[in-house]
Amino acid sequence: MKVLFATQYGMLAASSRTRVFQYLPYLQAQGIETRVITVLPDRGLGGSQVQVTRSPWSKLRYYCWAAWRTFGCGLQVWWAAREAEVLLIQKVIVPAPVRWLLRWRRPPVVYDFDDAIFTTEVRRQHWLVAWKQRRNATGLPAMLSLADHILIENEYNAAFAARYCPAISTITGPIDTRRYTPASEPGTLREQVVLGWIGSASTLSYLQLIREPLARLGRRFPQLRLRVIGATAVELEGLPVEAQSWTLEGEVEGLRSFDIGLMPVPDDPWTRGKGGYKLLQYMATGLPVVASPVGVNCQIVRDGDTGFWAHTPEEWEEYLARLIGDPALRRQMGRRGRAVMEAEYALEVHGRGLAQILCQVAGTRRGKAPRPRLPGAGGA
Repeated sequence: MKVLFATQYGMLAASSRTRVFQYLPYLQAQGIETRVITVLPDRGLGGSQVQVTRSPWSKLRYYCWAAWRTFGCGLQVWWAAREAEVLLIQKVIVPAPVRWLLRWRRPPVVYDFDDAIFTTEVRRQHWLVAWKQRRNATGLPAMLSLADHILIENEYNAAFAARYCPAISTITGPIDTRRYTPASEPGTLREQVVLGWIGSASTLSYLQLIREPLARLGRRFPQLRLRVIGATAVELEGLPVEAQSWTLEGEVEGLRSFDIGLMPVPDDPWTRGKGGYKLLQYMATGLPVVASPVGVNCQIVRDGDTGFWAHTPEEWEEYLARLIGDPALRRQMGRRGRAVMEAEYALEVHGRGLAQILCQVAGTRRGKAPRPRLPGAGGA
């Protein structure tokens, strides 16, 4: 079977890496031929992190470049799809002329999106934000209507997708548990206790939601540190903050330097559709977590078992203080979280599920699904 993948980003972007690239070795081992066409390569990834409210003209230049790339790559995808048995489009919203071509001659289409791209992460009113909202408001339903099957990250996004396509599968993550592993030396042997957060400039503002609890904890626990990976450091009175740049090669070691993983998010239409990938990374590396109970976070974190749901600043302070002062509890929750990742969110589990979905979708046009050479049932 031949599968053509069209990805929004390259390997360095978490969404394309987790939703496509990390699957490829497994799929190829099952005899599935794969080809990938990437719309926005890694060299342009910085433009996606430019904040529209701070640098609107830089963002406009990025959008123009992205539009040109999307149209050109869309034509390339349409032409290459002649030789494929399944076309999987990851998050790309191609323009109307390309959609028309794909309807005219194409293999079965699987459409994958991991975030609530039917809305926007920017809540302030801005003309570029309004343009993006209008584009997604028409473009995403058109892409979903084009699809024979839809892959989503959580039930919030599934409710939206169900309006346009009845065939939907949920795959949260997944996480490569062979790559993301706990530190060989437990963090409890360190004198310091490190609160950790990994992300990007676009989500750094979420840490401001727990600014006051963190500052109070810093005054209560002199050994406490906050380590931020992937963005500049935030300034917190009373709590030392360290910032590290993100690299794919150094990501796992950075996570292993944490003792507790943080995921504060506001409750809004954008965050309810997020995939919770930070939590998967933390828990796969054996960390206890504290998270806002928003969207898929409530599914990933088992409150009181693998971590805590913190609704208010007071709960953030209470739960973090409990973990800071109890190394044994940190170890217990970390082990349980790691076990959950291996059983329910591991790449091996969902790789089988994705392969089965692709084979089933490929058979929809031929009237008979090919039988994949798989070792077992999947968890899609």
